[in-house]
Amino acid sequence: MDFFKNHLKDEESLFLNPIALDYDYQPKIIPHREKQQFFLASCIKPLFNNRNGKNIFIYGSPGIGKTVSTKHVLKEIEEESSEIIPIYINCWKKNTAYKIALEICNLLDYKFIHNKTTDELFEIIFKILNKKSTVICLDECDKLTETDLIYNFLESLYRKTIIIIMNEKSWLDKLDSRLRSRLIPELIEFNPYTYEQTLNILKQRISYAFIENTLNENLLKEIAKKTFELKDIRIGLFLLRESALLATSEFILEENVLKAIEKLKDFTLPIKLDQEESLLLNLIKQNQGKTTGEIFQSFRELTGKKNVLSKKILKT
Repeated sequence: MDFFKNHLKDEESLFLNPIALDYDYQPKIIPHREKQQFFLASCIKPLFNNRNGKNIFIYGSPGIGKTVSTKHVLKEIEEESSEIIPIYINCWKKNTAYKIALEICNLLDYKFIHNKTTDELFEIIFKILNKKSTVICLDECDKLTETDLIYNFLESLYRKTIIIIMNEKSWLDKLDSRLRSRLIPELIEFNPYTYEQTLNILKQRISYAFIENTLNENLLKEIAKKTFELKDIRIGLFLLRESALLATSEFILEENVLKAIEKLKDFTLPIKLDQEESLLLNLIKQNQGKTTGEIFQSFRELTGKKNVLSKKILKT
């Protein structure tokens, strides 16, 4: 019996480039975000003439191209000019001033960080950056434990554009009035993709990721339908990758797609916390061994609030 006749051999694969299914992958063209990217570029353009750029606030729901579109523009700046320094910071990963200072030092290839305080590092960073112009992008900015950092960028950098990426526009309204009046950003909204746009984006990624004719049109439409339903391109990329990994022949079959959809319940996206919740979780990490009451007291002192929701988080 030919039990394994139709199975892929060890050295065979459906993938041309599996990295093309990573959400952070930057294709040469970002479809359906041209308008937002052109506006973003227009705000940065004065830096090319040694003038201050405009600050930008980008908002929209998760998984609809905010980050990848912005990174694409930053990459183009890097290719076009050596006089503008683009810096991207993921505040989910780097949520304190010190962590951000270390990340910027790393991006600038500045090695002499040992035994230096946050203020000392930023003094060095600003001296380096002020020799040129700077674009600083703070993604997931609500994860910052201290928004004064933004004010420091605004005050200490000579020629710059500050880009803030967020899911909710309402975050801007919660900013300290001093900071908000200093920032005065242009607003760029990213709306969810339509079904046709979702289908087109997945087709593009397939052309980069898979060998030709690996997935037929009907199965692609099923994946696009599920992706559109959940309003997140990351879902579609997950389904494409999982379907290919489940395939045991030279094509992705319906059963592979159905199994991948079934696995969606195990597919977890990052939990989005607001500023208070992020602060609270950082307090918990920094105060291991303290009681719930002690941690909550510290939270109250920092925020001046007795938040019922936060109390529930502490008990979980």
